[in-house]
Amino acid sequence: MATHFRIAKTDENDAARVQAKKVLKEPTVGKRAVLGELGNKVLKNVEHGKGGKDGGVFKSTDAAFKNIKPRVDTHWKKSDGPITVFPVSKPVTRSDSLKGLNHVGIGQKYNKSTVSANTVLPAGTAAAAQKKVVHVTKGAEVKKVKVVNLKREESRLTRRSLTKLKQLKKQTSSSSSSSSSLATNSDEEEYKIEKPDSPDTHSHKLLEEVENIDINDAWNPMLVSEYVNDIYDYLNSLEEIFAIRENFLDSHKQINHKMRTILIDWINEVQYQYKLEIDTYHMTVSIIDRYLQLVVDTPKKELQLVGVTAMFIASKYEELFPPDIDDFVYITDDTYKKKQILDMEKQIVKVLDFHLGKPLPTHFLRRYSKAAKAADKNHLCAKYLIEMASIDYSTAHYKPSEIAAAALYISLTLFPLANNTEPKVWTKTLEHYTHYTVQHLTPIIQRLAKVVKNAPNMKVHAVYNKYQSSKFERISVHPEFQGPVMDKLIDGEVSP
Repeated sequence: MATHFRIAKTDENDAARVQAKKVLKEPTVGKRAVLGELGNKVLKNVEHGKGGKDGGVFKSTDAAFKNIKPRVDTHWKKSDGPITVFPVSKPVTRSDSLKGLNHVGIGQKYNKSTVSANTVLPAGTAAAAQKKVVHVTKGAEVKKVKVVNLKREESRLTRRSLTKLKQLKKQTSSSSSSSSSLATNSDEEEYKIEKPDSPDTHSHKLLEEVENIDINDAWNPMLVSEYVNDIYDYLNSLEEIFAIRENFLDSHKQINHKMRTILIDWINEVQYQYKLEIDTYHMTVSIIDRYLQLVVDTPKKELQLVGVTAMFIASKYEELFPPDIDDFVYITDDTYKKKQILDMEKQIVKVLDFHLGKPLPTHFLRRYSKAAKAADKNHLCAKYLIEMASIDYSTAHYKPSEIAAAALYISLTLFPLANNTEPKVWTKTLEHYTHYTVQHLTPIIQRLAKVVKNAPNMKVHAVYNKYQSSKFERISVHPEFQGPVMDKLIDGEVSP
C-alpha cells in the first residue's frame, strides 16, 4: 500500500501534535479530552488541577500544552522555520489537502495517474471540479446557466487559497482550451423551443370543441374522475341488456296500460308522502315494468301487490332507512298480508335473476346536467319531465338515457342558460357525453312535450300536483309549458 505524506510547517503547535500522537499510541501517557482529529480541533487551555466535564483531572505531561494558540485556517503568521515532511498512517483527508495548499507551489500540477483511490483532491482541480449546468426556462426560451455550488469545505477557504485554486484551474484547463471554448460558447447560446403545431384533422377539431367536465374533480375521490366515463359506458350497455319492449303489455290478458298508469301514479304519491328518494320511485317503476314484461300471466288482483313489493325491494336498495314491511301492509289498507309481500318479493327477484342494477334516468340526468352546466331550474324542470314520462305508457320502452337527454333538451329550450355563449342548445359537449344527436332525440322530445302539455287534463295528477308546491318552485304550472315554444317542440321543430 502506498504511503501518504502530509505537508505541514514547523511552528509552535508541533509539540502539541507530537504529544497527541503519544497519547494515541501509549494509553499510559494520558487521556484525550475530546475525540476526533486533533489537528482539526481547537485545543483549549488546560491547567493543572482543574476538573474536566466528568469531574476528572486532566494532567499535562508537557509544558507545551500551556498557552497554546488555537489552530485556525485564516491568516496565521508564516514562520521562518524549515518545512518538514512526515508520514501519516491514515489517508489524507480533504481538509488536510486544503491546508497543504498553502505550501504547494502555484506551478505544481496533479498527475491523475498517480493519485490513489483514497486521496481526495481539492475542489477546483481537473479531477474533482465539475460544472453544473442548469436550464432556465422563460416562456419559449431556454438558457443554459452555469451554477457553481460551493461545498462546506470550499466555503471555509482563505482568500489566498482560493486565489491559488483559481490559478491552478487555469493551468489544468489550458490543455483542453479548444474543447472548453466550444463548450463555453455552447453554454452561452440561447435555444428556442418551438411548440409543435396541432394536427389539422377533423377528429382533432371535434375533440377541441368538447369540454372535459371532469378536469376539476381529481381532488375528490368520490367522483372517480379517472374512470367515470367507463362507468357510464357500462351503464349504457346495461340499458341494452335490460331494455323494455314497446307495447310490452299487449300479451297480457287481464292488465292493460291504463291499469299500469293508475298503479304508477299511486306509487309516486306513496313516495312523496313517505319522503323517499326519487331514485327509489324510478327503481320501483323499472322493477314493475321488467316483471310485467316477463310474467305475462299476472292476474289483475295481484297488480297492486307487484307494485308495493317492487317498492319494498327498491327501498331496501336505495334508502338509508327503508320503511318497515308493516308500513307497506298499511298503505295497501291490509289488502295484502305480510307473508304475501314476502312471497312476492322472492318471486320478483327470482324472475329478474337478482339483476337489480338497471340504470335509472336520474343517473344520466345528473351527468348530462353537469355537461350542460345547467342551472337548478333546468335540472328541476328535467326531473319533472322524467317523472311525467314514467307515468306515460308510450314512453316506457325508451332507454333511461334517452328520456334524460330529451328532458334536458326541453328544459334548456324553455329556460335558456344566462351564461350560454353558444347559439346552440345541444352543444358538441352534450353530444359527446350523451352519445345522442338532436335528430335521434326528436321523436322522444315530441312525445314528452305532448305529455307535459296535457298534464293538467290528465286523470292522474300525482306528479303534476307534487310539482305545484313551492318546494319545487311551482314548476308544473309555469306558463312556458303552455307557450308557443312547447307547440314547436310538439311539431318537431327542434333547433340544433
